[in-house]
Amino acid sequence: MNPSPPVAAPPEKLSWYRRLYLRVEALSSTRYAVMALIVVSVIDASVFPVPPFVLLVPMVLAQPRRWLPYSLAGTVASILGGFLGYYLGTLIHQGALTFLDINLDARIERFGVNATVGELLGQNFWVLALLCSVLPTPFKVVAIGSGMVAVPLDRFFLAAVLGRSARFLAVGGVMRFFGPTARKWLRV
Repeated sequence: MNPSPPVAAPPEKLSWYRRLYLRVEALSSTRYAVMALIVVSVIDASVFPVPPFVLLVPMVLAQPRRWLPYSLAGTVASILGGFLGYYLGTLIHQGALTFLDINLDARIERFGVNATVGELLGQNFWVLALLCSVLPTPFKVVAIGSGMVAVPLDRFFLAAVLGRSARFLAVGGVMRFFGPTARKWLRV
């Protein structure tokens, strides 16, 4: 009795996100890599599901001496995209307030707090925006959320500049100085 030959398992079908991720990553090896990094950094801050580090990491690995210009280009583009996300959040805020009849002027007077809901969110959310700009949180959540809760634009800008600069420079610098082994640490 001859045993039947082993049957190879069918290749696993990739999700739409994984296919998009791989397409974006493939752009890092083209002559349009810098432009792709800029475009992805801008739209990442408002709607795009793939982070710009998918491009930055292979670009820095391919040309380690260019880590700083790549990181700075991504930072500036991400901050500009953050403004798009912020204004998208303000539009959502206006629509939600009208549609859901939410009152951000409701006063909270408990536990030593005496302010409106809008004041509390606007004054303190920028710290969260700063932290989430550095941490591996989707920046679109930070940008749109800041607009939705009416964080003052100057505070959002400060949080975006500090947070995105730290994130892009850290990822670019780690890839430059530690090379391919650092890719495992960053999960990019």
